[in-house]
Amino acid sequence: AHGLSVERVAAWQDVIQVRGLVNKEIEVKRGQGLVGSSLQSEIDVYADAKLYTSLASLQDDLRFVLITSRAAVHEQAGETSIEVTPSNYVKCERCWHYRADVGAHAEHPTICGRCVSNLFGAGEPRTYA
Repeated sequence: AHGLSVERVAAWQDVIQVRGLVNKEIEVKRGQGLVGSSLQSEIDVYADAKLYTSLASLQDDLRFVLITSRAAVHEQAGETSIEVTPSNYVKCERCWHYRADVGAHAEHPTICGRCVSNLFGAGEPRTYA
């Protein structure tokens, strides 16, 4: 049978809750003029063991769910905290993600490695989002 397990549903509920918290923190930074879009943000989430497990289960796809250019989750006891930092990288003109590898391919100087792969190569592996 297809479908999500109770654990996966609970994990996604955790992810959705954290996405709301992340969006609030991004709005604070936007109000301060530090970021424009959520994709200009890099996120670090500090979470207890249960929440860490839920978020970490998405691996690198967490950034797609949070609509940020980078998202990392760190395990720590106590209350959840979220750190939003503006990306130091250049924005890819195709996907709008801020990435270290924009311009890494001389033939495509304004797009990132992900987009080069998706347009001209095998494409990126994505599992969860």
